[in-house]
Amino acid sequence: MTKQNNLFLATLDALHKSGVFEYIILIGSWCHHFYRVYFNNAPEIPVVRTMDIDFLIPNPAKIHKDINIPEILRTLDFIPTHSYTSGYTKYEHPELELEFLTPELGRGKNKPYEIPKLHINAQGLRHLNLLQSNVLKIKYKHMMIQLPEPAAYVLHKFIIFERRKKKSKKERDLLAAKDIGEFLLQNKTQRKKLLEIFQSLPL
Repeated sequence: MTKQNNLFLATLDALHKSGVFEYIILIGSWCHHFYRVYFNNAPEIPVVRTMDIDFLIPNPAKIHKDINIPEILRTLDFIPTHSYTSGYTKYEHPELELEFLTPELGRGKNKPYEIPKLHINAQGLRHLNLLQSNVLKIKYKHMMIQLPEPAAYVLHKFIIFERRKKKSKKERDLLAAKDIGEFLLQNKTQRKKLLEIFQSLPL
């Protein structure tokens, strides 16, 4: 396994041991690995390696346990990087970059959402409520991890891909959504979920 894979799994393990996976959802391209596992190593699901690990904090956050995430990440040599213009903090390592996101609701706000129980803040983005509302829990090794339902993940990618600034990321996202979407359409249960979630979207 690569250094990046090892660090990714070590990060998941440390967060799992803290109990935080009860409250946060893994989103972004690292989900592909777990979708492959969930669908019995289906080759149609592309494995996309990226430096970005994105976690979704539901909004409103219903967190009942105090967990010091920055301290956990410090033990793995992640360094907090604070933007003085936006007030947002992400966590960087030579192999990976970890961010916390949350659904932007209502009129939104021009500053990050503070998550006191986790000692972090989260960047608010539109359309993440689609992922928050459709969650899949899977067992991986000794961990229980929350991911977006694959159908919700695909639809979300199609909704936001035009907002991507980097052309390479835009093309990668669109191709991945297409591949996973075509795979889901071959499965009766997943096809039904795609339709149900699509019909629930606001016009």
